[in-house]
Amino acid sequence: MFPSEVVLERRVRTDADEDLAATNLPLFILKCKDRKAEGYAAAKLEIYNQRLEDMVIGVRLADEPPAVSYLAIRGSASFADIVAVDKTVIVIRLDIPGETGLSYLIYDAVALSLRMIPAPEDHSWAYVLSSRVSVARPCSGTDYALVHTGRVVDGGEDSLFLWRPSSSSPPWSKKRKCSFPGLIDWSVNQSNMEFSFNGHTYWADLLCGVFYCSCNTLFDDNSSVVKFGGFIRLPVKPVRHNRRTARLASYRTMGVVRDSIRFVSIDGFQDYVELKDRTVTVWKLLGHDQHWEEEHKLSLETLWGFEGFGDLPKDLTPMYPLLSMEDTDIVYLVLGECGGNPLKRRFFPSTPRFLLAVDMTNKIVRSSVPLEDEDHWFSSLVSCGFSLHLQKALDGPCDDEGIPTKKKHPIPLKKPRMKKLVRGGRNVAESPIPMKKRGKCHGGNVAESPIPMKKRGKCHGGNVAEASIHMKKRKCHGGNVAEATIHMKNKRMCC
Repeated sequence: MFPSEVVLERRVRTDADEDLAATNLPLFILKCKDRKAEGYAAAKLEIYNQRLEDMVIGVRLADEPPAVSYLAIRGSASFADIVAVDKTVIVIRLDIPGETGLSYLIYDAVALSLRMIPAPEDHSWAYVLSSRVSVARPCSGTDYALVHTGRVVDGGEDSLFLWRPSSSSPPWSKKRKCSFPGLIDWSVNQSNMEFSFNGHTYWADLLCGVFYCSCNTLFDDNSSVVKFGGFIRLPVKPVRHNRRTARLASYRTMGVVRDSIRFVSIDGFQDYVELKDRTVTVWKLLGHDQHWEEEHKLSLETLWGFEGFGDLPKDLTPMYPLLSMEDTDIVYLVLGECGGNPLKRRFFPSTPRFLLAVDMTNKIVRSSVPLEDEDHWFSSLVSCGFSLHLQKALDGPCDDEGIPTKKKHPIPLKKPRMKKLVRGGRNVAESPIPMKKRGKCHGGNVAESPIPMKKRGKCHGGNVAEASIHMKKRKCHGGNVAEATIHMKNKRMCC
C-alpha cells in the first residue's frame, strides 16, 4: 500500500501554511495512543500536555520518489521541520505559539507514541555543534536515544547530551564527555550530517571527515565518558569552511544505503568547472579498513545522453544530491540554475527546476518531476524508509480541514465528480462518498451524507439537512437533488 521509500520535505506543514490543503495528495492521519510532554517547568507542563492532545499529525504520501511527500500538523504549531528520521522514529522541531523556546516532537510509528520535550537551553553549554539531533540505537533491542552535540562552558569540554524515552531522567540531563583519539577534536570541524549504522553513531563534516562512536557507550549509565573510535577522512581534498561558497547540502551528502555508508560530491561549487564537465561522484566506505572506494562517476554531458533524460534542458547544473536508502544504484539530483562570480570563486544555486532519480549503474533517468520556482525547500529533503512502518500506524485519513474521517481510504483534496442516477423519473445526485442512509421525499430518494449533519429538518417548510457537504442546488418534486462539493454554505427551504 505504501512505497518502500519516500523523499520527505524537511519543512512540515502547519496551520500557518496556506497551502496545507493545496495538493492532490491524500492526507493520512497517524495513530497516537500514548501522548506525553515532559521536561518543562511544572507551571507549564499542563499547558504543553494540552497542546499535545490538540495535535493531529498527518502524512501526504506521493506514489514513489522522486515525487516529494511531506508531513502536516494541525493545531498548536506555527513552525515545524524534520530534524531526524531513523527507521520507526521521526523527530520534529517546532515552535508553539505563545510559548518561548523551541520543542522537539518525537513520533514512534511502532510504539504509536508521541512525546514532546524542550530543545536544549542550558546556559552551561558554550554552543551546540549541530543544529540537528541524531537518533542513536544500540546493536540490539528497540531502545534509542536523541543525542545533541555541544561544549560545556566550565572546562570547555566537548560533550554529548542525551534523552532516552525509556528513562525517567529529565531530557538532556545525561551528559557524556567526549574522548577523541590523538589531537583531533570538534574544535576545527562542524557536524553537517548525523546518522546511526550497525550500532555506531556518525557525525559527518562534509568538508573534512567523519567522527564515530559505539552506541553501547552512549547507553552505558556507569560511564561518563564516550570514547570515539576514530576519524574517517573524506576521499576528497579537505578545505576550510567558507561562508562565501554555497551551502554544503547543495553539492555534498552522506548516508546509509542498505549495508554501507556512501558519500556524494558534485564539483563546480568550490572552483569553476565548465557546465558539461561538472561531475557527480559516489564513494562507498569499506568497513573492514575504513577505506573509500569510488563507485560511480558521472559527468553532466554523459547524463544528457541517458535514456529518460529526454527533452530536459541542458543549460542546468546538477545540485543537491540525495542518496536512496533502498537502492544502491539510485542518486536523486536536482537540475537547476546556478549563479556566481568565477573570479571571486563564489558559486551559488539559485532556481531549482527538476528533481531526477538517476540510475547510475544502468545509465538511465528512471523518472523526473518539475519543481516550481518558489519551491526553495529542495535544499531540505531527506530520503527515508519511514513509510514502511505506517501500515499499523494509520488512524485513518483526514478531510480538507484535517478532521479525521472513518473511511478506509483517504479523501483526495479534489472537487468530487458526481454521478447522476435516474430513479422513478427523478435525477438523484450520488456522491462518490458512500451513503449510509437514504430518505424519501414524495417518492424521490434523497442522498444523506455519512458525515454528521449539523441540522436535520423536514420537507415542506422545514430546514433541509445542512451537512459538511455543501449543496449547490436542491429542488423537490422531481428536480435536481444535491450536487455535492465540499462544505455547505446555505440553508435551503424545500417547496
